[in-house]
Amino acid sequence: MSPVHPRTAFMACALVIVSTSAIAELVIEPVPTDAPQGFSQVFSKHVDVLGLHVYASSNTHDNKVLHAARTLAQWIDNDEDGQPDEPAVHATMLSLHASMIMWQTENEFEQSGAEDIIPDEVFDSTVLQLLFGDETRPGYPENQNFDASLEECLHLVTFGGYAITYPGTFGEFPGSAIADAMDTNMANGYFHYDDWTCDYPCLITEYTYWGLTSILGAQDYSWRIPEIIGEWELYNLDLVNSFDPALYSILTDPQWKLATVLPDDVYDPSAPCPGDVDGNSHVNVNDLLAIISDWGQPGNGTDIDGSGSVDVNDLLVVIGAWGACR
Repeated sequence: MSPVHPRTAFMACALVIVSTSAIAELVIEPVPTDAPQGFSQVFSKHVDVLGLHVYASSNTHDNKVLHAARTLAQWIDNDEDGQPDEPAVHATMLSLHASMIMWQTENEFEQSGAEDIIPDEVFDSTVLQLLFGDETRPGYPENQNFDASLEECLHLVTFGGYAITYPGTFGEFPGSAIADAMDTNMANGYFHYDDWTCDYPCLITEYTYWGLTSILGAQDYSWRIPEIIGEWELYNLDLVNSFDPALYSILTDPQWKLATVLPDDVYDPSAPCPGDVDGNSHVNVNDLLAIISDWGQPGNGTDIDGSGSVDVNDLLVVIGAWGACR
């Protein structure tokens, strides 16, 4: 599957989408009529995740589908304010119809005929990530049974979003910042992936997953470490920071707005309050003064409408939202 570069029109569309105060509930619905060609023949379930997608076969258990949707939502809206944390990455993913595609088992997928039913041009113009229901395990880590949705949903976000939007840093090719970090790590012997089918871009996808989930605490359990040590040795934040500082620096740099909290299957976004510039859950004189102080400037959270400068439209948002956030 070869992703394509997003078009500018989709970027503008995404900024409109993420500025809305409406919060869509994650619910299973039929496959929409505007789904890519062939999807309605293969899938019977669909969840809209902030404009992204989870498609699933009829045999995929509903609780697994919704768990995957919540996990994807938490990877892209980690602070759970109902808006994607990194709008440019979200816009890229929107433009490529980024989707998790699910069957209950690998055998069901192989028997589905999906690769024959869905035209090649769909695979060429979208980014899709497989996830099987029987490897989707809510309750991790308490159940001591690794939940593949943590990995596969993150893959979609990194290779289908960050790698395309910020190629100099996350690009899945030699010479990007994360590729250089991976090359050093592999030379030092901490990452030794043994799947011969995984090419260089695939290795970067896996490397990014290992690094971020280790930093966020997903791998550091006495029963988990023996499962992964043959592939990945830096299984917690301290190890990544100490032995792969380049990767640690990239993944914890706040400018990229990557997740800082591991998805926990509880996605409960609160409606955003656009005029609440100082984040105290009230729109009042302090927010008004902040708008005035930044007037005509790019602003620091005060350019509410994303126009590039603080102006009368931002002032009107504050006035219109005056009072306690609802």
